[in-house]
Amino acid sequence: MKIITRYVSAELLKLFLLISAAFTVLYLLIDVIENLGDFTRVHAGFLTIAGFFIFHLPQAIYYTVPLSLLFASFLNMGLFTKYNELTALRSGGLSIHNIILPVLTLTLLISAGTFFLNNSIIPVSNKKAEDLRMSIELKPREMFFKEDSLWLKADDYTIYNARFIDPDKKIMGRINIYYLTPEFSIRESISAERATSEDGQWFLKTGVRRQFDPDNRKVTLLEFDTLPLDFPIRQNDFSHMTVRASETNYTTLKNYIDTIKREGYEIKRLSVDLYAKTSFPFSGFILSIFGITFGFSIKKRYGGLARGIGLCILIGVLYWTTYSLSLSMGYAGRINPMLSSWLANIVFGVIGGVTYFRAMKL
Repeated sequence: MKIITRYVSAELLKLFLLISAAFTVLYLLIDVIENLGDFTRVHAGFLTIAGFFIFHLPQAIYYTVPLSLLFASFLNMGLFTKYNELTALRSGGLSIHNIILPVLTLTLLISAGTFFLNNSIIPVSNKKAEDLRMSIELKPREMFFKEDSLWLKADDYTIYNARFIDPDKKIMGRINIYYLTPEFSIRESISAERATSEDGQWFLKTGVRRQFDPDNRKVTLLEFDTLPLDFPIRQNDFSHMTVRASETNYTTLKNYIDTIKREGYEIKRLSVDLYAKTSFPFSGFILSIFGITFGFSIKKRYGGLARGIGLCILIGVLYWTTYSLSLSMGYAGRINPMLSSWLANIVFGVIGGVTYFRAMKL
């Protein structure tokens, strides 16, 4: 039994690595086509461009793993069926469940590995890729996320700190502004409960303004209800000034959500992104159930490898469409954030399970 398990697992792993490499290359080619024009416009060097796409490699692997597991599990079982290896194994006393168990186990382990990839390597690599893009365009990265808040450095020795930013409502919460001298000592600071944008103009609401004398021995306090603010970010760039889930690991993002939730700010979009970090990696395991079912049923019902590949493409498209729509409904607040992230997995898991057990009876 151990020999059969190793054989089935090894064949699946070979197919998975080959298919995953092909899909990853295809993903990167599309990424190159979309972004190469931006790099050539600023005359970026070859090594710089190559570095950017190397940093994008973990993200490419992450997105292609589910589809790779779908096709690998199908071809694994499909080839066993086509060349009567499945029949030989079953005639040797093995049940179909014993044969498929190594496939399900390996796909589950790969899916778990994808989760850890997205939680450790991908946030770091995505940050480096974005920093590299900013350096190529000769402008500093404006917004940083650190210690549960967002920081912005302006060119006029001013530092902005916001606990929370809502790009849709154009609201910032818990604002701190530090005006520095060229020697980086504080000459003035402003703290406000929130900031709102009205007709393109920012206003600080309910805060305190502090002015320091040169030797910091005297502080002048001025309380205000409303104070105009000349914010250095343009209105059409405001949507980029948010915590990016792709550059944040699960623990950091969860702690940030818990913090802003206690302070009464909107968290539905970030919550959807948080739960998506756990749902999407395991979509490969869900899709592999379809691949297995199509694979050992090709001679009985589905009419060959070509038709099975077509069914895998169809399932992949349907899953991605369902997943995208459910996330959109979660962002809009129409369904629970956790449900929106897991809805596609639940639906396709149920359908895949029913299809699997029905095929076993054929």
